Amino acid sequence: MSSEHLPGPAADEAPLTAVGERVEVRPPSTADIESYAAAVTLSERRLADFAMPNPHNLPVVLDHQSPTYRTFMVHALDPEASHGLVGRINVANVVEGAFRSATVGYDSYDPYAGRGLFVEGLRLTLDLVFADQPHGMGLHRVEANIQPANHRSAGLVRSLGFVHEGFSRDFLHLPGIDGRRDWRDHDRFTLLSTDWPAVPYRPHGHRRIACVVNGSGSTAFGAYGGTSLASALAAELGIPLYTASIVESPATLFELLRVSPVGGVVECRLGGPQLRMGLARAGFEPSGVPVLEGATDVSRREVVRHALAVRAAHA
Repeated sequence: MSSEHLPGPAADEAPLTAVGERVEVRPPSTADIESYAAAVTLSERRLADFAMPNPHNLPVVLDHQSPTYRTFMVHALDPEASHGLVGRINVANVVEGAFRSATVGYDSYDPYAGRGLFVEGLRLTLDLVFADQPHGMGLHRVEANIQPANHRSAGLVRSLGFVHEGFSRDFLHLPGIDGRRDWRDHDRFTLLSTDWPAVPYRPHGHRRIACVVNGSGSTAFGAYGGTSLASALAAELGIPLYTASIVESPATLFELLRVSPVGGVVECRLGGPQLRMGLARAGFEPSGVPVLEGATDVSRREVVRHALAVRAAHA
């Protein structure tokens, strides 16, 4: 999706700021250059596991401030004889219109990291991100992309109500805990304005999907050639296969579907009221669950076509 050109703020428009119990959030300025250099230098070894810290790049950051890229500096109200800078938060790739979304990235700085000040600053920043213009950015959705090994960062966003939405392969060319730069996979965490303020560690709420395949004889899982449509569909959709060739009791078959957080592919020879009752007990509206005829040696193209139709039925 291409970004729209967004007009800059009016010359007399006040900058976006917020004050909490222990921190203040405000845009960067040249007055921050010295404290920023001290903060990043002090935190450089810790940050280098997942980022490329540069103590001297704040002038570049200042030059790039715009409606599509905003930086917020988190300052300690009590600097404790230190540099006083708790962290930096970037709200980048801002697109308005029908999208109204952005990505969020951040660094927290020593000696304040791990003491709750930065999470307060990020919470205040999200208040500004979701607040209506001109007192905020008026966004609907923000996304934080985090390397899977960065458990602390993932725990931070989960504590604010972000949910895990997906996985992006080779997303950014960054350092990792192996000490070298490479293309790094990232987990994608998101938060909506309609959820904010959000419950900490809010359940992911994955969409459950299901389909029924008429048949009872599955072969090897996870491949296409020589397997049943049911097993191939389960592999393509990334959900469990519950087959009557292993679980003979229909009640048990649909109980397994009921307790699955993601749903599943049910392979059985049931129909009529018995099938509808089983699906209803498993938490699905029977009329919304696709029922397919079983087959073997199905081409990958056909498997993908069926999988897309199943996802669309649950959209």
